[in-house]
Amino acid sequence: MRGVTALTGALLAGAAVSTAWQAPAFADQPGFSVAVDAPDEFTAAGQAKTITAVVTSQNRQCRKVRWALLVHSGIDPGQLKVTRVEEEREFRVQTRTEGDTTQFVDEALDPGVLCRGRTVTGRWQVEFDGPAGGAVQFEAQAFDVRDRLLSTGGAAAEVEGDEEAQPVPSEEATAEPPAAGAEAGPPADTPAAPEAEQAGDTALASQESSLLGPGLIVGGVFVFLGVLLLARLRARAREARRRAQALPTGFYTMPGAPR
Repeated sequence: MRGVTALTGALLAGAAVSTAWQAPAFADQPGFSVAVDAPDEFTAAGQAKTITAVVTSQNRQCRKVRWALLVHSGIDPGQLKVTRVEEEREFRVQTRTEGDTTQFVDEALDPGVLCRGRTVTGRWQVEFDGPAGGAVQFEAQAFDVRDRLLSTGGAAAEVEGDEEAQPVPSEEATAEPPAAGAEAGPPADTPAAPEAEQAGDTALASQESSLLGPGLIVGGVFVFLGVLLLARLRARAREARRRAQALPTGFYTMPGAPR
């Protein structure tokens, strides 16, 4: 019985030591604080906005800081774009997504040094592609050289969805399917397709242009024949008048009549 009691006590003591060792990795260190400044609203497919985190220290010892930004949101991670900026240049980060949280961790330590009376600032350019929107939470974490969490700060924002970018269902997709047993056929009042009308007009214009040339030639031939026939008729009329004028107009004495 005493052996069982001693074993149980040893296990509880080991668990307490293990818990005490892991706690600093998940809890803020005393004497540090992080304040986060973030916009209250983002617009999907809009311009990027800046998130700023400032860590302060009340400790005498100075230390370097590594930043991490966590974004908690139900929005598709593919819509999220975060650029870590340091001294007006892009600062390289490692990205990892687990569930609804995407984490951006600095690959290198921040150039600044955290001391009492001095601060270290982290900046991120954040934007969301369309079309979805929703609530989002930002969590900035400051770690030391040994990757121990010094302090955490957060802010909440709302992403306004881009309604214009959302796909509009087509009429074919929203049309009700035909009832079972109904015969398939074109609707009674279906208007002619613009492509069919344009094709018909083009064919008609082509046919008219192909008939225009022969029509002009035939018309010219008929006009020429008409003019020729009219000239011949006039020539015959002149010949008839000439012959009529050439006939004798005097009177002759009948044979046997007294002179």
